[in-house]
Amino acid sequence: MLSLYIFFRGTEKVALTVGRGQVQEVFLDRPGIGSKVGSIFKGIVRHVDHGLQAAFVDFGDERQGFLQREEVPACKQDQSLRIEQAIQEGQTLFVQVQKDAYGTKGAKLSAIITIPGNALVYLPNGNYVAVSRKLPEERAANWKAQMADLLIPGEGVIIRTEADKLPEEVILKELERLRGRWHSLSVKNAAPPAVIYQDALIPDQLLRRLPAGNIDEIVVDDGFEARQLRKQFPELGEKIKWEREAETLLPQPLSVLWEQLVAPVTNIDRGITLHVDQTEALTVIDVNSGGYTGHSDKNQTAVMVNQLAAKAIAREIRFRNLSGIILIDFVSMKRPDQQRAVLQTFRQALQQDAQRTEVYGFTKLGLLEMSRKRERPSLMEQLQAPISRNLSFETKCFQLEREIISLSAEKTYILSGKKEHIKHYLKLTGSNSANASVFVKFRDTNELKLTETDTETVRRDGLDSLDNLF
Repeated sequence: MLSLYIFFRGTEKVALTVGRGQVQEVFLDRPGIGSKVGSIFKGIVRHVDHGLQAAFVDFGDERQGFLQREEVPACKQDQSLRIEQAIQEGQTLFVQVQKDAYGTKGAKLSAIITIPGNALVYLPNGNYVAVSRKLPEERAANWKAQMADLLIPGEGVIIRTEADKLPEEVILKELERLRGRWHSLSVKNAAPPAVIYQDALIPDQLLRRLPAGNIDEIVVDDGFEARQLRKQFPELGEKIKWEREAETLLPQPLSVLWEQLVAPVTNIDRGITLHVDQTEALTVIDVNSGGYTGHSDKNQTAVMVNQLAAKAIAREIRFRNLSGIILIDFVSMKRPDQQRAVLQTFRQALQQDAQRTEVYGFTKLGLLEMSRKRERPSLMEQLQAPISRNLSFETKCFQLEREIISLSAEKTYILSGKKEHIKHYLKLTGSNSANASVFVKFRDTNELKLTETDTETVRRDGLDSLDNLF
């Protein structure tokens, strides 16, 4: 049984899936840091790079977006067409974010617009029909033939797997609804750069991402939002429930979940732990079997530990929303057949993941290489304060000490002619260094320099020897 919990009350929207008594995935939608993927903008082409065959588009973000030639409709239809022949600098263009900006890189854009629905995706300038690979060939051929008669020249559509579970009239109504939505968006008079459509992660993207047949119930903490969801997704109407205190139904409170999501160490079965280290370049997961209690054979133990860890790592990747390059340091295995067994277990566990993953195999150092499509920031990035790059307290102390020492090597003036003041200074500082110079500044006379010999005399004979200097 898979339950979807959505928390609308408050500025931050939270959604999570719960299955078999465990939280499987967590989604956060916060103002200002949410993903722009799927959102449509009216942008301005600022630069067309003939060498890269790409354009840089100002769509209102801090950094200009990157538009490749393959993502321009005219170039998609005519493979021989160069990008500078299709678009020009200064041109206004509708673009859609495919991949969020990350680090120093701007967002990846497409000018081939997609308007997603539950059963199909409408492409106003796509000019092709595609069908989910999960549908049988005969059904796919029927859908392609039917859509070819319904589409206006230049339009396109992608038939999703869900379409095969719905009546045909529902599919056709959705096509008209999506076509009408694009028409209303495209005629907006907003001055570029401007956003014309935001594809909200919660609930829009989320409910499209999760197949309706896999969801047993949708628990919402706000009555108004529950009614809105029933209108927007009528096929899910009976599954949507309003529970004001929905958090009490979770396996653990949200505050505990947040701590688990940012914790670097996760405990799994039989004393095995996973150490997750996430950096800007990649994520490293280390399997530690120090506390494992099980098989006595060392080689067999390594395989058993790694198979348990492989299943847990697949869960953690989804739970924490880890993406990009991921390296996994399993317990060392000597034989290739052992690595293959662990690899098979890991790939099977990853099949539950809706995001695209690629497992490349073990390196010569025994590290498992994989990648996962980045659709939004990891939960650690969203929940945790930025890692401080400031100097440590100890480093600052030592740095200050060096500055004080360097200052003591310069001239020091005692702005008093009173011997008790001079005595007090030398008592505090001892003798000055060989490179230092201490000067006594009198009101009516020139300055008097205390030489190294003078201060050594003071140190040897005591402060009373100052009387002989004046």
